[in-house]
Parts: sequence; C-alpha cells; structure tokens
Amino acid sequence: MPVLFDDALPALIQILKEWGGGAFVERGTVLRDATGRLSFFAAERLSVPAPAEAEVRASVKGTPADDESHIDPLGLRIIEYLGAYAREDRPVVYPTEDGASPMLTSLERIPVKVGEQFCYLVDRRIVGTGWLAEPVATSTFGPPRVVFASLKGGVGRSTALTVTATDLARRGYNVLVIDLDLEAPGLGHLLLEEGRLPDYGVIDFLVEDGIGGVGEDLLHKFVGTSRLTSPSGGVVDVMPAIGRKSETAPENILPKLSRAMLEDVNETGTVSVGQQVSSMIDRIVALASYDAVLIDSRAGLAELAAPAVIGLGATVLLFGTAQTQTIEGYRALFAALQLLAQRDAAQGRSAEWRLRLRPVYAKASLNADTADRFHDDIYELYSEYLYDAEDDDEAGVQTDPLRFTQQDDSAPHAPLIIPFNPAFVDFDPSRQPTQLTTAFYEQSFRPFLDAVDRILESAPDEAEN
Repeated sequence: MPVLFDDALPALIQILKEWGGGAFVERGTVLRDATGRLSFFAAERLSVPAPAEAEVRASVKGTPADDESHIDPLGLRIIEYLGAYAREDRPVVYPTEDGASPMLTSLERIPVKVGEQFCYLVDRRIVGTGWLAEPVATSTFGPPRVVFASLKGGVGRSTALTVTATDLARRGYNVLVIDLDLEAPGLGHLLLEEGRLPDYGVIDFLVEDGIGGVGEDLLHKFVGTSRLTSPSGGVVDVMPAIGRKSETAPENILPKLSRAMLEDVNETGTVSVGQQVSSMIDRIVALASYDAVLIDSRAGLAELAAPAVIGLGATVLLFGTAQTQTIEGYRALFAALQLLAQRDAAQGRSAEWRLRLRPVYAKASLNADTADRFHDDIYELYSEYLYDAEDDDEAGVQTDPLRFTQQDDSAPHAPLIIPFNPAFVDFDPSRQPTQLTTAFYEQSFRPFLDAVDRILESAPDEAEN
C-alpha cells in the first residue's frame, strides 16, 4: 500500500532514526513543500559503509548497485519508502549544500513530536499560510478587541455579537463592529437599516488597499452608524463586509472577494492578508474614540479566519454546541495552535495568547448530563493541546508552564454559557426592533454579557493611540 499524507512524516522520521539515531533527527529539519513532499536537511553527514551503500542502491527498484547517482543511500531509502511523498531530486540535503544553513536555523521551524521522537518541521503552504503566522497576544493600538468565532454557522455567533453591541451602547459605551465574515456577510443588514449602509466595506478596503491604497479622506465611507446609537447612550459604528456600492453592482462581489484575499506585494516586501486586516482595523479604530471593538470572524478553518483568531491580539470567543462535530472541529484547530505555542517557546517567546481563547457553550442544553459532557470535552481539548503537558520539558519548549485544573472556573477552558431560547431562532432585529430590547435578551444573555464586561475590564492597557 502506498504511503499517504498522514503516514509520510512518521515514515520519514522512522527511517532517519534507524540510520542516524534520535540526535541526528533532532539536529536536522524536515521540509514539507507546498505539495506535501518531504525532504530532510541534515546537520551532519552520515558515514555509510560501502557495502551498505551498494546494498541500498541495489534494493531500490531500477537502481543498479554500481549506480553513481548524486543521491546518497539514505536519500534512496527515503525515496523507496515514501514513494510520491519523497522529494526525488533532494530527499536529503547536507550542510555543505545550497540552502542547507538557512533551513537549519529558520524561524519557521516548528518543534513537533512524531511518536516518541521530536523533530523540527518547516511546513510550506500556498493556502492556509495564515495559520502559520506568529500569534499576537495583545493589540498594540486602540481599545480591547473581542472576536466572535465558530467552526460552523448557526450557533448564534452573530446574534450574540449584536446583543453585546446593543447592551454596551445602551450602557454608554462606544462600540465599533467589524464584519470579517466576508464569504457570508450579514452584520451590515443586522445592525444597519436601510439608508445607513456605508458606500464601502471590508472587501472594498482590502481590494483598494492592495491596488492604490485607501486615503485618509475615504476612511469615513467604510463605516456606518447604527440606529442603536442614541443621545442618551453610546455609539455603535459598523464596518460591514460589503457596502452600498457592492449592492448596486452585485456581480462585482465575487471578483472583489477573490482579490481581497490575496497577499499584497509592494516595495517593502510581501504583506499577508492578516497584516492587511490588522492595519485596516488600526486605521478604522483611529476614526473615533471607541471603548470596544467587536469582530465577527469567518466560520470554519478557512484562511480568512486565521487573522481574526491569532492575528489581532483579541480575546477570541469560540462558539460551539454540545455536539461531536464541535469538539472534533476544535481538536483540529487546537492541534495546529499547539504547534505555534511550541514554536513560540522554542524561540523564547511567550505563548500567553492561549489565555485569550475562550469557549462559548452556545444554545446550551438544560440537560445536566449534556452540559457536563460539554465541560469535560472542552477541558480535555484544552488540557491536551493548549495547556502545557508534564513532558514538554523533553522538547525543550517549556519555560513557565500553562496549566489549570478542570474545576478552575476562572481558567481559559471554563465556558461562557448562552442557554437555548427558541425566541432567537428567527432573530432579525432590522425587521423586529423589539428583539433588541433589554426585556427580550436579558434572561438569556445576561451571564454572557457580564462575562464580556469582565473580559473588557481585564484587557491589558493598550498603547497610546
């Protein structure tokens, strides 16, 4: 049976360990290219006896024992075992060869554990590069930020954001809402009734910023003020995903969306989508005096969800229901984030951004057994992937361990809870304004809103604007 993606890295590590031992593996670096093929950058050259070399060459199909190929016996063995997942031109790269030194010291290297063996991995991607960016622990500009994120739609994420913005404004806070759910926009119409939608939205900003830039004189055309604003309360400003101009020319939305998600290449280098989004938010925040920024993230594990989850220095509320699909989806996300935390620790950086990932038990059941199971499942995920394990010292990645007990209600894993309420199934306050009255949402959302208040109050002091 051929080697497939999940088996390729373990197979490579097994071969390397058999040939050179564990230290040989740990001192080198595995490169997985954009197609998934693997090569190993070795820190030293192995000495292989001549008979063994001839034996290996003879064992590889179509390679005679006296073959004088530039590929050494270890490289041939890797090609033999990994098949299509081996870099046939350079399965092994040694220190004296071109490109070896930069790879062996690359800041992209992630320490990973394959079975019982630690190794360094550089994972090159064309799609999904945002999930390899260095996480930002705290925003350095403006008021505290809260991201509303989820793996699936229909969990009440946008409803909770709308209620939160409403309640904060009602109590005198000035709020900026940004819709980063570009592929399924909705906050614009949820919070901005007809006539209040600005000319442009997030998609327009990213497109224009990558072409000719967005001048300061145009920034106000990207923000609309919600009717939730009142003389006796705070302001709710909204930067929607799409603006009025897009609605008058809807045939341009998909062409613009495809360009909004491109890296920007300028005279100073490459600017990732995440960096563009972060810069955009900084510029919009500077337009007024806001007390909080609420951001609606793209659902799922798509590229555009990455900057919202790890790139904005925000507290990230991870919405989910008590279903297997929620737990297994977050397992995939947390396993990826674990690697970023290990890379941070290996490079001497703090990985305290993990403290700002908070689960939300949405549409919570009144059944105690179901609720207990959700709490257990969430703690298991945090304990396995986001909290530091006892054996992390073996990898040299643990300095100040991050650990909490399951009973610690103040720990990151302790979920914020929004109970299920059938009254919110058809939530559409633009047509039913009474759905944003305190009497309507108070019973279901007050504990959640109080928790958001505590998050905003405890947010680190941001740098001066």
